[in-house]
Amino acid sequence: MDFSVIIPTYNRSQILALTLDALAQQSSTLNSEEPLSFEVVVIDDGSTDSTREHVKAQIQNYPVPLRYFFQTNRKQAAARNFGASKAYGTFLLFLGDDIVPCQNFLHEHRKSHNSRDPNLAAIGYTCWPNHFSSSSFLEYIGEQGWQFGFSMIEDPENLPFNFFYSSNLSLPRSLFRGSGGFDESFDDYGWEDVELGLRLKKKGMKLVYNRRAIAYHHHRISLGSFVKRQRKVGRSAWTLYGKHPETADFLNIEEAPSYSLLCRVRMWGLTQLCSLVENFSWPDLSSFYPDLMSYHYNRGMSERRDDPS
Repeated sequence: MDFSVIIPTYNRSQILALTLDALAQQSSTLNSEEPLSFEVVVIDDGSTDSTREHVKAQIQNYPVPLRYFFQTNRKQAAARNFGASKAYGTFLLFLGDDIVPCQNFLHEHRKSHNSRDPNLAAIGYTCWPNHFSSSSFLEYIGEQGWQFGFSMIEDPENLPFNFFYSSNLSLPRSLFRGSGGFDESFDDYGWEDVELGLRLKKKGMKLVYNRRAIAYHHHRISLGSFVKRQRKVGRSAWTLYGKHPETADFLNIEEAPSYSLLCRVRMWGLTQLCSLVENFSWPDLSSFYPDLMSYHYNRGMSERRDDPS
């Protein structure tokens, strides 16, 4: 079997259905000139919605092997590791439960591995679906930084470890298992996939980017919700730093500024203003996004530094 598509999920049964439908459509190309085989492994991380019923209802008539496993809520790292332990494919393909792949998605990931390099991992291109209302903020986090930052990629054949995005990622199963998998001790949002990318890079992993392995991110994100994410990422950065002190410069741990009360009030006001106008073309406040996102990230780091409990 070529691929095991591993999908950790938690209370997203409706969007997960779109993802499973899109993967089922990949099977229509199995008899092409370059056939591939795959299975889908769903790890339910303690969902309380109808995820179990919806997935199990599809198993019998699904065009490829579809397997469902349930675990008590232990976060995505544990769910991905569990899925990998159940996988049969030569390659693991980690996919988010809100990531809907295009029709040639698996074939594009397979092309990335044509060299059969046992140390090669590949990320695809994740973007917003066409029916989402476009905004300068969504474009910013997807293309210029903080969520994906695809436009910042300088060499698609040699990416740094911080582009190891587990929402659209494939790698040999042997490479993953040899690494020990995702570190399950991260207790807040973010960094567990980047941390694994760092460990794999140290062992000689080559990370590449396939712009044609397209998948659509069906997750509506607002500036306000992303600000909360930035705070969590800032707090969780200390966990990564504790495991890998050499990441201090990358994380900006030692240079994170302290903000005066006046500065905090100003940034609070700017956050509110940017939130109010993020879906309008005027006024264009996108030039403030880099400083604004850095501010909330640094505030999260400061909160964890001042209250490590």
